[in-house]
Amino acid sequence: MIDPIPSPSVPGPIADPEMPAVHEQLIVFARELGELYRLERARSAELERVLASLQETYLATMKSLAQVIEAKDRTTRGHLERTQTYGVALARRIAPSLVDASPTLGYGFFLHDIGKVGIPEHILCKEGPLDDGEWEVMRRHPVIGAQIIAPISFLSGAVELIRHHHERFDGSGYPDALRGEEIPLTARVFAVVDAFDAMTSERPYRGPMQLERALDEIRRGAGAQFDPEVVRVFAQMIEEESWDTDEVPEELPPARTAIAPQRAG
Repeated sequence: MIDPIPSPSVPGPIADPEMPAVHEQLIVFARELGELYRLERARSAELERVLASLQETYLATMKSLAQVIEAKDRTTRGHLERTQTYGVALARRIAPSLVDASPTLGYGFFLHDIGKVGIPEHILCKEGPLDDGEWEVMRRHPVIGAQIIAPISFLSGAVELIRHHHERFDGSGYPDALRGEEIPLTARVFAVVDAFDAMTSERPYRGPMQLERALDEIRRGAGAQFDPEVVRVFAQMIEEESWDTDEVPEELPPARTAIAPQRAG
């Protein structure tokens, strides 16, 4: 009887004596990577908190300056808050995307007269009418205001509004005598709400104008002082809502109509 030939044995995998150490090193590396990621996220969160704090500090400083200016002129008390509220509400109706794209737009309305901080007090607080030389100085405040705000990057969207809020639709305004749609849309919006608030607010020399009369005056200025389309939407907004101009709500009802954004200069 012939004995069976034994089959050759297949050698098993050769154990690498360094593999456990490599595996342990990979685990340690993964832990360290996770810790680095956690620390980086913590640093990013801290940086965001610092930036938010800086923004709040900048805004608080600018708002304080604006309120100091307003406090010097007793005839305009509350003007900043009202024009901010009216302006954002009107901008939302005219071009909702304008408000969405520029969350700081409301600060531009509030800070529109920040440049008056650079106007001599004897001119700013003069009780009688300004002479020609004094008016020339006073007309510098939009440019001064734009220069104050321009270095603050998160308020960059407000610079055009502040510089051009005294332009007129017919080109007779200042500081750059822009005409029509050359004037930024935000400045065209502000021109209407600024005039409306001035007319419907009490002054030492007169009482507040009735809403209907104020709207008539705004309509008469369409095409000369104001953008006619902005006037149309503003008049509709006022007529649709019951407003107490002494107690402007913090947030007005949502827009019912809107027009396409116009080209800004």
